[in-house]
Amino acid sequence: MAQEIAGPPGARAARQGRSIIDILAAAEAIAKAQTRVWPVLDGLASSGKLPSSLIFAGPEGAGKELMAISLAARLNCEGAGPGAACSGDTGRCSACAKVRMLEHPDVHVIYPVPHGEMEEELPEVIESRRGDFFNYGEFGNRARSIGIDVVRHITGALSKRPFEGRRTVIALFEAHLATVEAQNALLKLLEEPPASAVIILVTDFPDRLLPTILSRCTEVRFDPLDAGSIAGFLGKFYSVEGVEARRIAALARGNLRRGIKLLDERFLTLWKDAAGVVRLVIDGKGKELLAEAEALSMRYAREEVVELLEESAGLFGLFIRNRDGRLGDAERGILEESLGAERLAATAGRNLEADIRKILSSIESLRRNADAELTLSQLLLDLIGTWY
Repeated sequence: MAQEIAGPPGARAARQGRSIIDILAAAEAIAKAQTRVWPVLDGLASSGKLPSSLIFAGPEGAGKELMAISLAARLNCEGAGPGAACSGDTGRCSACAKVRMLEHPDVHVIYPVPHGEMEEELPEVIESRRGDFFNYGEFGNRARSIGIDVVRHITGALSKRPFEGRRTVIALFEAHLATVEAQNALLKLLEEPPASAVIILVTDFPDRLLPTILSRCTEVRFDPLDAGSIAGFLGKFYSVEGVEARRIAALARGNLRRGIKLLDERFLTLWKDAAGVVRLVIDGKGKELLAEAEALSMRYAREEVVELLEESAGLFGLFIRNRDGRLGDAERGILEESLGAERLAATAGRNLEADIRKILSSIESLRRNADAELTLSQLLLDLIGTWY
């Protein structure tokens, strides 16, 4: 096993920080961070000119899901009419209170689930998100999708007038996991949506949606969150102290979801293992890497090995930024603490782009069910240029 190394941000943080209960307060924090996006959405909602079909696109962890919830609350808020909002204050608006708990009858939040299990699994996912909106991994390595049964559910919801609000809002998360059959069925709804409906497709990968879907929706592009916003979010909702919150934000790479995962003990251990592997690669220790490949393939499930390699690729990405003079002081300090200043300096002489391509190729092999130990062994030896 790789030598024990200093943990990333969060090693001394309160990893048992409370879950997000007030979803709208969290959404408000994201709205303030997405200074380019939210004013436009809010203005369109106020003017009654909001398009009926939207795509929220952008990198993972940019707050797209929370913004979809915030927009749903904005459209159904019982403030003083279409141009007003109560900002989700407790007791001021029953509609916002229901959206906050994902219980509003006219706001339908849809997550991908294993094939054919929407009726059984979707309610459980929603219940899980009420307690922790950033929860994930309920289905382990089981494949998830948005199938034709989900689209039928959406069609049924849109066939009725709003039950108690002004607008029926469909928020379809991870829309890129929709099957071709489901996307074609969804296309009919996007072509002629009910006047009271707003459909929001939320995705990290808009290029995986059919061109016909893209052509019928207005795309709203989200930016990665800045480190200050992530640190503030972690402090407010997870009780992470200032120094540690800034350390987490430095390695979150604009991804709030990743920053929250760094508070989890299991993910923290995985990150440390990834950093340990990278350190052995930099040192060129082939024998130790082979032993590490065997140990990691036994310690982690296949999807976790993929995650470990993704973290390794992320570290190489930070090395590129360091080489090019674009690495922040906080990020550099963490890398020097975790890997050592000499190793960080040594990465400048590597073909880092080629390293990342090799790692990504191995990730794809694992996703095609390649043997984990063999794939890891080949990759790690390839990264140091040694073969036996």
